[in-house]
Amino acid sequence: MSEHANGRSTPAHESALNSHAIGRTLRRLVGAFAFVVAPAHAGLGTAVEYYNAKINHYFITAYSEEAAALDAGTNVKGWTRTGGQFTVFTEPAEGLQAVCRFFGTPNVGPNSHFYTADATECAKVKTYPAWTFEGIAFYIPMPGNGTCGGNWPVYRSYYSDQIADANHRFTVDLTAHVRMNKRRGDILEGVVMCAPVTEEEREADVVRFLEQATLGPTEALVQEVKAKGIERWLDEQIPMNVTRYAQLPYFDAGATPCLDDLSPPWTPEKWCSLNKVSHVPVAWEFYRQSKTAPDQLRMRMAHVWHQILVSNGPGGTYSLPEFHQRLRDHAFDNFETLLAKYALSPQLGEFQNWVLNEYERNGIKPNENFARELMQLFTIGVNELDEDGTPRLDASGRFIPAYQQADIESLARILTGYAYPTRPGLTPGWSYAQNGYQYFIGDMIPFDQWHDTGAKSLLKGRLVLNAGGSAEFEVRSAMRMLINHPNTPPFISRQLIQKSVTSSPTPGYVARVATVFKDNGKGERGDLAAVTRAILLDPEARGARKIDSEYGRLREPVLFWTAMIRALDVNTDGNQPQANTYDSGQNLFYFPSVFGYYPADFTLVGTTVPAPEFGIFTSAEFLNRANQINNLLYNVDQPWNQGTYGWGPQGFMPNATGTPSPALTAFLPDAGDADALVSRLDRLFLHGTMKPAMRKSIVNAVNKLAPTEALRRVKLAINLTLASVAYQVQK
Repeated sequence: MSEHANGRSTPAHESALNSHAIGRTLRRLVGAFAFVVAPAHAGLGTAVEYYNAKINHYFITAYSEEAAALDAGTNVKGWTRTGGQFTVFTEPAEGLQAVCRFFGTPNVGPNSHFYTADATECAKVKTYPAWTFEGIAFYIPMPGNGTCGGNWPVYRSYYSDQIADANHRFTVDLTAHVRMNKRRGDILEGVVMCAPVTEEEREADVVRFLEQATLGPTEALVQEVKAKGIERWLDEQIPMNVTRYAQLPYFDAGATPCLDDLSPPWTPEKWCSLNKVSHVPVAWEFYRQSKTAPDQLRMRMAHVWHQILVSNGPGGTYSLPEFHQRLRDHAFDNFETLLAKYALSPQLGEFQNWVLNEYERNGIKPNENFARELMQLFTIGVNELDEDGTPRLDASGRFIPAYQQADIESLARILTGYAYPTRPGLTPGWSYAQNGYQYFIGDMIPFDQWHDTGAKSLLKGRLVLNAGGSAEFEVRSAMRMLINHPNTPPFISRQLIQKSVTSSPTPGYVARVATVFKDNGKGERGDLAAVTRAILLDPEARGARKIDSEYGRLREPVLFWTAMIRALDVNTDGNQPQANTYDSGQNLFYFPSVFGYYPADFTLVGTTVPAPEFGIFTSAEFLNRANQINNLLYNVDQPWNQGTYGWGPQGFMPNATGTPSPALTAFLPDAGDADALVSRLDRLFLHGTMKPAMRKSIVNAVNKLAPTEALRRVKLAINLTLASVAYQVQK
């Protein structure tokens, strides 16, 4: 029973835009509340949400003619669609509950509508003079044991005890529901009814899921996940065989001069610095694999992890496949295992200056780089956090530091005594010469004689080490202590959500994932398979429509390209995607700093909304992406010359094939019907959220081309869809 559907007699707010005029309009349009709908399926209708900024009220209607009147603004002005909607039943049936619709009695009750599927609540509200019963709005399933089973939960929130301002909001978007408390001061009343899921809505959720869980949806994969269900597909993906990077030949950049000869004709052998020292060949392989690799979930999560556990992979081209294979291999292991494989990689040791880190001697203390960043970036973060990732504050309202300089110095002493792996055929040793220079294949190896064996304590006694400990024992103990720190679950969970689902997760979303990080239900902490499932199955990740203004994330350049490669069936040797993402500010596998490709704390300009990827996005980049799409679709018509940069095979690249324009054969059957073509693109690229104005513009543009020009019509529709803001911002 809502405590807010009361019988107070405070006069209702009068306005030319007030919502009780909706009831009058409905009577005039459809008579005595006869239910008039034009559903896509017999027996189903749609409850559409509107917002009126002047009175700060939300309203839903399942009456199609009422919605049309609001859209036209002829009788009642000021109402606009929010994008929110959910499916309802138009007729009674077994297992469904009638939803009562009320409006505040003019001059007595609230200037608002109220809906309830609770028969007891409906009967009670009918007795209140402040409310006028308008009839049965629609029929809907009810929650069982607080859940909706296979249906969408419909959440209700309530705003204001002042009669003139009283208003309820009904939405299936949990993120939007939760944020009503912060934005409007609503009381969150939780799940009050359940909305049935249509086939179109289920497909939309699958497409959004694949945007979050893979390197990009394809038509075939959408159908596969629809047939299996999301949970079964996840369960099959996690144990799947791991796609492997090709191990490139060893090259000692320190001992062998790497000189380029860029005179024509170009050959791979002339481009030594590109093919033997740089990260680029591994990026090429990533883009090639993105199209066909079956273990898409692992590929996506390894891409996420490489942006958290950052390294530029020094050591030459041969060393990078080994480093990035570590992240793939252990993406679903325990976090302690993944962190150890990352920390002990020689690429990280070189990048973070902790390989060959020695105990203090001759007045030189151990290097503090990795000690600081192991805490700051890879485990606990800078400030103490609550379980939902919210920073804790002291009595004066200031952040509480998670560690002090003394902790950095103590951890630096622990991180001593590790050397490069030994090159095959040589004897293990501390110096470069004994190790065959800086060899980068395998884990770094401990040398206790170079380890600081003194007693150590850090983080207010969370770790106390007695004198005489070995390098391996102390390093492992320190990592285990950091993983068990209360900050680590929310700190890591929030980053994983940001890089896969939404840049601005709610505290509740972070808390739910962090809870699984702390305990997978079997007493295991840091089970990354369980954490991945928790992120992707959370109610804030799932759903057909996401309408909260902060929800979603900008498609970073790499995922922008892999999505096109996969959805459009692009054949590529990897060169053009690598070159284009470099131009877009995300030079795959080569970070500008240890903080990643973009600032983790970047916010939308003029707001506090987290949006890290926008840190490398400008108006020029928007045009750059539009040009990249255009070039991809039309480069087949452009001449290219061997030995010059372009979309064709390049002489500097082994086994070059170029990136020709895709044939788009799968889309050609729909080319003759612009509406059908745009609907197909809407489903695959925008999960059914294309706005009417955008649809109309694209359909009109396509129809200006003759039906016989099938390929041109398809390319134009794809070009306009992918260049849109609606596609660039993944919601």
